[in-house]
Amino acid sequence: MRLREDMTPYRRRAGLLFLGVFAALVIILLRLFSMGVLHGSSWRKMAENNRLRTVPLEARRGRVYDRNGAILAENRPSFQLLVFPDEMQEPGRTCLFLARAGFGSAADLERLFRSRIGRSMAPRIIADDLSWSQVLKIRSHQSDHPELAILVGARRHYPFGKLAAHAVGYLRRISRSELASHPGLDPNALVGASGVEQLQNGTLAGVSGERKIVVSAIGQQLGVVSEKPPIAGRDLTLTLDMRLQNVAAKALGSRQGAVVALDPRTGAIRVLYSSPAFDPNVFTGHLTSSQWKTLSEDPSHPLQDRAIQGVYPPGSTIKPFYALEALDEGVATPGWTIHCSGSTVLFGHTFHCWRRSGHGVVSMVRSLEVSCDIYYYHLGVNLGIDRMAAWLGRFGFGRATGSRLPGEQPGLVGTPAWVERVRHHRWYPGTTVSVAIGQGPILVTPLQLTRAYAALANGGRLVVPHLVEGSGPDRSTPLGIPPEDLDIIRRGLTAVVHGSEGTARRFKDLPMAGKTGTAQVAHLKEGSRGKDIPWKLRHHALFVGWAPLGHPRIVVGVVVEHGGEGASAAAPVVAAVIRAALGEGPSPVEAAPAAGNTAPRSVGAARSP
Repeated sequence: MRLREDMTPYRRRAGLLFLGVFAALVIILLRLFSMGVLHGSSWRKMAENNRLRTVPLEARRGRVYDRNGAILAENRPSFQLLVFPDEMQEPGRTCLFLARAGFGSAADLERLFRSRIGRSMAPRIIADDLSWSQVLKIRSHQSDHPELAILVGARRHYPFGKLAAHAVGYLRRISRSELASHPGLDPNALVGASGVEQLQNGTLAGVSGERKIVVSAIGQQLGVVSEKPPIAGRDLTLTLDMRLQNVAAKALGSRQGAVVALDPRTGAIRVLYSSPAFDPNVFTGHLTSSQWKTLSEDPSHPLQDRAIQGVYPPGSTIKPFYALEALDEGVATPGWTIHCSGSTVLFGHTFHCWRRSGHGVVSMVRSLEVSCDIYYYHLGVNLGIDRMAAWLGRFGFGRATGSRLPGEQPGLVGTPAWVERVRHHRWYPGTTVSVAIGQGPILVTPLQLTRAYAALANGGRLVVPHLVEGSGPDRSTPLGIPPEDLDIIRRGLTAVVHGSEGTARRFKDLPMAGKTGTAQVAHLKEGSRGKDIPWKLRHHALFVGWAPLGHPRIVVGVVVEHGGEGASAAAPVVAAVIRAALGEGPSPVEAAPAAGNTAPRSVGAARSP
């Protein structure tokens, strides 16, 4: 018996199901058509009422202190103007509005937008340190310009202004090339451009964060979706002593030059001052093209750190090193003498002493005391340029000191090979005579010179100068100089200050040793002196000294550009710093910044140098 099942009900149900699905699809398609085509504009407006923004969270940059706790760099609250390029429909209209709100000319703003934004859609800070009136203008027109937003950020502030400008440095906006090579960096980041800000940028900067928020059509925050908090940068303590820095600045005054002070035991930098200086606070905001032009084209070059970038002939300050070399190599003894009549003939040329009447019979110790040129003319000829250059290299001349300070120059110690390579002629014997008194192809930075004298003061160890506390623990190099040879040189340098004929005997009340130097800038006519000589042709004045005599704790080097004689122009600056370091200068509370510097009157409790 066959059973036949009736399929009609199943077919009817399948047809109904198909019609239902088809109807649902038709309804969905009609709804999508209505929403996307017929009513698309209204839905678009509703969607635009809420936006998801990614707002950068700036990391707090580490503070910088001097060794006594005085703040050299800090952060203060600041209103910042942020633009969201993906929401900016008409850049020209935005620039015109900002120009009317007092943010600069429309043309300058357009250039700023092109340089800061380019093709990037990331939000960018285009102005900071906004005034209350500027904030109110932006807020009151927020509905017309939803692409703009106000943030509360931080602005770098340097309380001492010019006084510590070169040592601490300043900030700049991160460049396009840096962003291109490191896409993960914050396009609004400020990075160190010089000084400690550049040297320790990785330590000070921290890591930026971000916050995702929902905002309305007029930029009003509706809620926070997520947040990645920033990581603050670390604080730094420098070896710098602002009390001494201030004394150095006041002693140097308006003259161009540099002052460097080191602890000869460790290489810690106590003073690093260059004049003229600049106010680093002008770089913390948007530096206008006119401001940059004023700074960069200033003929006095205030941006140059003369302490590490200025190179000068050392003049007579180089003489102790040649005397020490002569002792070390047996070329001369302490009792070796010459007779100085005021001039001598070498290689067929007449060479004069700075004292035209001569010094009479001169021994090694007296040669340093009176700074006799004739003595060193003959000593240089006996040593020869190759041995002189190699010896100077042992004391760090001709290369960077290892301080890692940005832009430090290596100086120059000329040799026959260097002359042939650079000047394309042979080395003349008379050039050796000039190098023997610190002229000719020999150039040093104030930091190099001070470091070399620290080796004479500390018993023959070449220290590594450092500006960050704790970054230079005993990195000195023993030079292997016999103590008895060093003692002869130190006796001569002590006589410079305390001898009856010493070139710096006016400071014999100080327990100080040192050496004067006068570096010739141009060949002058016989009898030219003082105000008759144009300022740019006057000699550079140098002096390097240490104190106290028995156990040196500080060595100070000074260069006064076109200052004339080292004894009259540079030595008083060294004496002022040493007096302060030994506790004979102004107290920390009384110390005030030099003219033109914006610094608080108190710079903290002083510590022993």
